[in-house]
Amino acid sequence: MKLPNKPMQLAVVLGALAGFGVLAFLMINPKQGYAPKQPIFFQHKRMAGDPNWVTDANGKEVNLGGYQIPCRYCHTMPYEGRHSTLPSTDICMNCHSVVGQDKEWVLVLKGYWERGEPIPWVKVHDLPDFVYYDHSAHLNAVDDKGQPKLDCVNCHLDVKNDSVVQVRTKFNMGWCVECHRKPEMAASTDCVTCHR
Repeated sequence: MKLPNKPMQLAVVLGALAGFGVLAFLMINPKQGYAPKQPIFFQHKRMAGDPNWVTDANGKEVNLGGYQIPCRYCHTMPYEGRHSTLPSTDICMNCHSVVGQDKEWVLVLKGYWERGEPIPWVKVHDLPDFVYYDHSAHLNAVDDKGQPKLDCVNCHLDVKNDSVVQVRTKFNMGWCVECHRKPEMAASTDCVTCHR
Protein backbone atom coordinates (compact mmCIF):
# COMPACT_ATOMS: atom_id res chain seq x y z
CA MET A 1 0.00 0.00 0.00
CA LYS A 2 1.45 3.32 -1.07
CA LEU A 3 1.12 6.29 1.31
CA PRO A 4 -0.09 9.62 -0.10
CA ASN A 5 2.55 12.25 -0.76
CA LYS A 6 3.66 14.68 1.96
CA PRO A 7 1.47 17.66 0.88
CA MET A 8 -1.58 15.39 0.91
CA GLN A 9 -0.70 14.08 4.39
CA LEU A 10 -0.24 17.64 5.62
CA ALA A 11 -3.61 18.68 4.14
CA VAL A 12 -5.37 15.76 5.85
CA VAL A 13 -3.76 16.55 9.22
CA LEU A 14 -4.59 20.27 8.93
CA GLY A 15 -8.17 19.47 7.90
CA ALA A 16 -8.59 17.16 10.88
CA LEU A 17 -7.17 19.80 13.23
CA ALA A 18 -9.47 22.46 11.80
CA GLY A 19 -12.48 20.16 12.18
CA PHE A 20 -11.51 19.37 15.77
CA GLY A 21 -11.05 23.09 16.48
CA VAL A 22 -14.51 23.94 15.15
CA LEU A 23 -16.05 21.09 17.14
CA ALA A 24 -14.26 22.20 20.33
CA PHE A 25 -15.45 25.79 19.84
CA LEU A 26 -19.05 24.66 19.35
CA MET A 27 -18.89 22.55 22.50
CA ILE A 28 -17.50 25.44 24.56
CA ASN A 29 -20.19 27.90 23.57
CA PRO A 30 -22.84 25.96 21.64
CA LYS A 31 -25.72 28.40 21.38
CA GLN A 32 -24.83 31.71 23.02
CA GLY A 33 -26.46 34.44 20.94
CA TYR A 34 -28.97 32.05 19.35
CA ALA A 35 -32.20 33.97 18.69
CA PRO A 36 -34.42 32.11 16.23
CA LYS A 37 -37.24 33.79 14.35
CA GLN A 38 -40.54 32.87 15.95
CA PRO A 39 -43.86 32.29 14.14
CA ILE A 40 -45.34 35.23 16.06
CA PHE A 41 -43.41 38.37 16.94
CA PHE A 42 -43.61 38.24 20.69
CA GLN A 43 -41.93 40.77 22.95
CA HIS A 44 -41.27 39.48 26.45
CA LYS A 45 -40.61 43.03 27.61
CA ARG A 46 -44.16 44.03 26.64
CA MET A 47 -45.78 41.18 28.57
CA ALA A 48 -43.35 40.55 31.45
CA GLY A 49 -41.49 43.84 31.73
CA ASP A 50 -42.14 46.64 34.17
CA PRO A 51 -44.93 49.14 33.38
CA ASN A 52 -44.13 52.59 32.06
CA TRP A 53 -47.24 54.76 32.44
CA VAL A 54 -47.24 58.05 30.54
CA THR A 55 -49.86 60.61 29.61
CA ASP A 56 -50.52 60.79 25.87
CA ALA A 57 -51.41 63.93 23.86
CA ASN A 58 -55.10 63.48 24.73
CA GLY A 59 -54.41 63.38 28.48
CA LYS A 60 -55.04 59.63 28.67
CA GLU A 61 -52.78 57.38 30.78
CA VAL A 62 -51.20 54.70 28.59
CA ASN A 63 -48.72 51.96 29.44
CA LEU A 64 -45.73 51.98 27.10
CA GLY A 65 -43.97 49.33 29.19
CA GLY A 66 -44.90 45.84 30.25
CA TYR A 67 -47.57 44.16 32.32
CA GLN A 68 -45.38 42.18 34.77
CA ILE A 69 -46.89 38.84 33.80
CA PRO A 70 -44.83 36.23 35.70
CA CYS A 71 -42.85 33.59 33.77
CA ARG A 72 -44.99 30.79 35.17
CA TYR A 73 -48.21 32.18 33.72
CA CYS A 74 -47.10 31.29 30.20
CA HIS A 75 -44.39 28.71 30.90
CA THR A 76 -46.23 26.23 33.06
CA MET A 77 -44.79 23.27 34.93
CA PRO A 78 -41.19 24.38 35.75
CA TYR A 79 -41.73 23.67 39.46
CA GLU A 80 -43.53 20.38 38.82
CA GLY A 81 -41.44 18.61 36.21
CA ARG A 82 -38.37 18.39 34.04
CA HIS A 83 -39.59 20.81 31.42
CA SER A 84 -40.89 24.33 31.41
CA THR A 85 -43.51 24.18 28.69
CA LEU A 86 -43.85 26.57 25.78
CA PRO A 87 -47.02 28.69 25.88
CA SER A 88 -50.13 27.10 24.44
CA THR A 89 -52.52 28.98 22.19
CA ASP A 90 -55.17 28.77 24.91
CA ILE A 91 -52.92 30.53 27.45
CA CYS A 92 -52.32 33.39 25.02
CA MET A 93 -56.01 33.64 24.20
CA ASN A 94 -56.92 33.96 27.89
CA CYS A 95 -56.09 37.64 27.46
CA HIS A 96 -56.03 38.15 23.70
CA SER A 97 -59.62 37.09 23.16
CA VAL A 98 -60.40 40.59 24.50
CA VAL A 99 -57.09 42.54 24.45
CA GLY A 100 -55.13 43.77 21.45
CA GLN A 101 -57.40 42.24 18.86
CA ASP A 102 -56.37 44.77 16.21
CA LYS A 103 -52.64 43.93 16.48
CA GLU A 104 -51.17 42.03 13.55
CA TRP A 105 -49.48 39.40 15.72
CA VAL A 106 -52.69 38.83 17.71
CA LEU A 107 -54.52 38.16 14.44
CA VAL A 108 -51.89 35.51 13.58
CA LEU A 109 -52.32 34.05 17.09
CA LYS A 110 -56.09 34.04 16.68
CA GLY A 111 -55.69 32.14 13.40
CA TYR A 112 -53.84 29.32 15.16
CA TRP A 113 -56.48 29.28 17.88
CA GLU A 114 -59.43 29.18 15.45
CA ARG A 115 -57.81 26.32 13.50
CA GLY A 116 -57.11 24.43 16.75
CA GLU A 117 -53.39 24.39 15.94
CA PRO A 118 -50.54 24.81 18.41
CA ILE A 119 -48.23 27.74 17.84
CA PRO A 120 -45.05 26.27 16.32
CA TRP A 121 -42.71 28.08 18.72
CA VAL A 122 -39.02 27.51 18.12
CA LYS A 123 -37.36 26.46 21.36
CA VAL A 124 -34.57 28.88 22.26
CA HIS A 125 -33.04 27.38 25.40
CA ASP A 126 -32.52 23.75 24.43
CA LEU A 127 -29.85 21.50 25.89
CA PRO A 128 -28.36 18.59 23.94
CA ASP A 129 -30.13 15.24 24.21
CA PHE A 130 -27.24 13.73 26.19
CA VAL A 131 -27.87 16.18 29.06
CA TYR A 132 -30.49 15.40 31.69
CA TYR A 133 -31.88 18.62 33.14
CA ASP A 134 -34.80 18.97 35.55
CA HIS A 135 -36.35 22.41 36.03
CA SER A 136 -38.17 21.34 39.18
CA ALA A 137 -34.98 20.16 40.92
CA HIS A 138 -33.41 23.57 40.33
CA LEU A 139 -36.41 25.77 41.08
CA ASN A 140 -37.51 23.84 44.17
CA ALA A 141 -34.06 23.92 45.81
CA VAL A 142 -34.15 25.98 49.01
CA ASP A 143 -31.46 27.18 51.40
CA ASP A 144 -31.37 26.50 55.15
CA LYS A 145 -33.82 29.39 55.70
CA GLY A 146 -36.34 27.97 53.25
CA GLN A 147 -35.60 30.60 50.58
CA PRO A 148 -35.30 29.55 46.91
CA LYS A 149 -31.71 29.15 45.75
CA LEU A 150 -32.55 29.83 42.11
CA ASP A 151 -35.06 31.65 39.97
CA CYS A 152 -35.59 31.71 36.19
CA VAL A 153 -33.32 34.75 35.91
CA ASN A 154 -30.30 32.82 37.23
CA CYS A 155 -30.04 30.85 33.99
CA HIS A 156 -32.13 32.80 31.48
CA LEU A 157 -31.00 36.24 32.70
CA ASP A 158 -33.30 39.23 32.16
CA VAL A 159 -35.59 37.72 29.51
CA LYS A 160 -38.46 39.90 30.75
CA ASN A 161 -36.76 42.92 29.16
CA ASP A 162 -35.96 41.27 25.81
CA SER A 163 -37.69 42.18 22.59
CA VAL A 164 -36.33 38.99 21.02
CA VAL A 165 -35.36 36.16 23.34
CA GLN A 166 -31.88 34.81 22.84
CA VAL A 167 -29.46 32.55 24.66
CA ARG A 168 -27.35 34.88 26.79
CA THR A 169 -25.52 32.38 28.99
CA LYS A 170 -23.08 29.70 27.91
CA PHE A 171 -25.26 26.70 28.84
CA ASN A 172 -22.24 24.42 28.53
CA MET A 173 -20.85 21.85 30.94
CA GLY A 174 -18.30 24.22 32.46
CA TRP A 175 -20.95 26.84 33.17
CA CYS A 176 -23.25 24.30 34.85
CA VAL A 177 -20.46 22.68 36.88
CA GLU A 178 -19.26 26.10 38.04
CA CYS A 179 -22.68 26.69 39.62
CA HIS A 180 -22.90 23.15 41.04
CA ARG A 181 -19.52 23.67 42.75
CA LYS A 182 -20.66 26.73 44.69
CA PRO A 183 -20.84 25.69 48.37
CA GLU A 184 -24.21 27.38 48.86
CA MET A 185 -25.73 25.24 46.08
CA ALA A 186 -24.80 21.92 47.71
CA ALA A 187 -25.33 20.32 44.30
CA SER A 188 -23.85 17.08 43.01
CA THR A 189 -20.97 17.12 40.55
CA ASP A 190 -21.27 13.39 39.88
CA CYS A 191 -21.37 12.77 36.11
CA VAL A 192 -24.60 10.73 36.30
CA THR A 193 -26.49 13.70 37.75
CA CYS A 194 -26.62 15.27 34.29
CA HIS A 195 -25.56 12.41 31.99
CA ARG A 196 -27.90 9.43 32.37
